[in-house]
Amino acid sequence: MRLTTKIITGIILSIFVLPLLLIIGYSFTDRRSYRSQSYTMHDIKLPPSEQIGINIDKCRVIKFEEESKYHYHRAINGENGLFVLPVQSAKESNKLFIPETLNDYTSIQVNNDTLVVRIKIDEIGEKYGKKDESLEKRQRQGVGYRITLSGFNLYLRTSKVNIVNQLNDIQTHISNMETDSIKIYSLGEITIDACKAHVIEPDSKRKITIRNSAAKTLNMDLDQVTDWRIENCDIKERNYSGSRRNHIMTFSEKETGTINWLPKNENAELTMKFKGDSAQIKYIIK
Repeated sequence: MRLTTKIITGIILSIFVLPLLLIIGYSFTDRRSYRSQSYTMHDIKLPPSEQIGINIDKCRVIKFEEESKYHYHRAINGENGLFVLPVQSAKESNKLFIPETLNDYTSIQVNNDTLVVRIKIDEIGEKYGKKDESLEKRQRQGVGYRITLSGFNLYLRTSKVNIVNQLNDIQTHISNMETDSIKIYSLGEITIDACKAHVIEPDSKRKITIRNSAAKTLNMDLDQVTDWRIENCDIKERNYSGSRRNHIMTFSEKETGTINWLPKNENAELTMKFKGDSAQIKYIIK
């Protein structure tokens, strides 16, 4: 048999034999690494309790973290979240209020000018949740772990807003604040309602909603957020940055101000849509 014939025959055999070997090998595995990730739901309903106040007046930044060795948790109830509100009395001035039921599962640490609030999600789940088998066994089987929270509410009474919220899917609501700046980073949704500030700077991996608010400057990176809405606001100057072509903004009636588009690359685009009878556009291309 000629050498070229042997080579061609070997290639043809490999085309048929290799897939057969893969199928045979797959049949002897537990298939955990080949199947899509599945999850076991873990419902947690925190019982009603009194609020405990934590003093934050000496800290410039408030950072929320979760301590969890499992996958992640989520809050499907819109009432769950971090609520940032103005100070109404000297007794509540510059304090973080948490449910008493969370007190044993919350640690507080001060790093320079940052107050770190760390919540032990796993221990809360083991205390208040319902499960049919141990979490460790489920993990060994390759099954993920999700927590559905109910009754999880944190209240921050402050005169300044500089927050990092790394609690997965816990929404951040900022309402009725009048301050120099509102700066917030969150893994969950952000809602800013009826606020006044010189600078508003929201950063979220989810949705950002700003309504009934006024600001001198708004700074937003549109690459980070999945959806954003600005409704009935008086904003003098908006600084938008991005790198993609699918950024779209819609103006409602009676909106005025300056828009600065700061593209990160030459392909970035910002599309503007106007509602109402008429609009006046003044633009400068540099």
